[in-house]
Amino acid sequence: MLTSGELAMAQSLFKDSVDYTKIKIHSEEYLPFGLQPDNTAMTPNGEMYFNPDYYKEDFSLLPNDQHWFMHEMVHVWQYQLGYWVRLHGLLLHPGTLWGLLGDPYQYELKPGDKLQDFNMEQQGDIIADYYCWSTNNATRSASGRRVPSIDAYKNVLGDFLSNPNDRKLLP
Repeated sequence: MLTSGELAMAQSLFKDSVDYTKIKIHSEEYLPFGLQPDNTAMTPNGEMYFNPDYYKEDFSLLPNDQHWFMHEMVHVWQYQLGYWVRLHGLLLHPGTLWGLLGDPYQYELKPGDKLQDFNMEQQGDIIADYYCWSTNNATRSASGRRVPSIDAYKNVLGDFLSNPNDRKLLP
């Protein structure tokens, strides 16, 4: 169950596109046998899984926690709109283990880009970066990457911000 702060954060962007009553945040890893990196959350099935050392009782209290929560909320949103988060995550991440595909989170916002042009992890960071920029005036992402202007985000996220229920926004 989400805290009131987490719920307010999520509703500010995802509006009624998500069934918030179905969201659970676990203080345990999703992958067995320690296969999930400790500093990595996973949201493969509409529920968030954090290593107990990184789990927070309320992710809405600090900016870095807000970013992480909103990134994982994007995967909840993707999942609830019918995107196969588990499968696409499996396909996207193995190459990063050996440096074959680069960083799946890295993105660049260019004129004409739309949210659906980005992979599932880029969407997570774009929306989380936008949230932190618009609420905390953050000029750097949680990863330390300098974020572009708020207008660049609004251009990419325009359709999402007006109608997050649209499945065409999925990667």
